[in-house]
Amino acid sequence: MSKENSNLFRALPHFVALMLVAGAAFGQIYRWVDEKGATHYGERPPQGAKAREVEDKLANPPGANAPTPTEDWQDKDREFRQRQIEAGQAQEKKEQEAQRRRAMCNEQRDLLARLRQAGRTYHLNEQGERVYDDDAEREKAVARQEKLVAQYCQG
Repeated sequence: MSKENSNLFRALPHFVALMLVAGAAFGQIYRWVDEKGATHYGERPPQGAKAREVEDKLANPPGANAPTPTEDWQDKDREFRQRQIEAGQAQEKKEQEAQRRRAMCNEQRDLLARLRQAGRTYHLNEQGERVYDDDAEREKAVARQEKLVAQYCQG
């Protein structure tokens, strides 16, 4: 085999690959087998021959649209920081709710202590006059206040 033929055989795969890439950039590539069994590629299918489209793997290789490692790292870092912010906000909200419940608990306990210490309790009627409660009404008020203490001071 001459040196020129040897170079031609080495260049042939590169030429075919180049043609596939160039063809893919401009349009669809077709593949067909002629009557002698030789496989051919081209931009247009031949008339009278059965050709099929070739998947464009060179123009769009798998993972071509995948983010670069730097972009991927930056995305993950942003997501991590966002999760940290959200977790901090959730924790702050939880602490504020706990503080509000403690304040309500203390207020309800103070009201219960005053009810228990009071000798007599009263309420105001429509004219703004004091109407003193009997012992049964006072016990109902204490029971209602105990329920509120239990509600706000649980856990």
